[in-house]
Amino acid sequence: MFGEIRAFYDRADVPLAFRRVAADPGYLADLWGAARRGFADNRLTRRHKEALAFAVSVTTCSAFGTAFHLAEMRRLGVGERGVMEVLGVTQMFSSYTKIADTLQLEPDMGGIAPEDPSPAPGGAPRGDGSLT
Repeated sequence: MFGEIRAFYDRADVPLAFRRVAADPGYLADLWGAARRGFADNRLTRRHKEALAFAVSVTTCSAFGTAFHLAEMRRLGVGERGVMEVLGVTQMFSSYTKIADTLQLEPDMGGIAPEDPSPAPGGAPRGDGSLT
């Protein structure tokens, strides 16, 4: 499993989170499986998903996650302008939603775009449009 992880991250070593949980092989298998599924190219590319992981890490003040996902974004070809764009969007919406929450506003944009009926990654739509 470590070989797969090293290949996935294109590194000589295994990221620390995986090494720490390796004492429990079942947990390592679950964690690695979830990471592999989560970052697989489906509708969103791995670069997009790394940008999302980076944004979450920034907003949750995770020093480990921010450094890790920033390095992954750079490894996957996201340049400085791309990193700054992700930071700008993250900062803008973090501020915007905090203002809306403070003012106790109700969301009013639910009908702004049509629903996309195509299946989400990992699921097929049922007749009622929900996922199986």
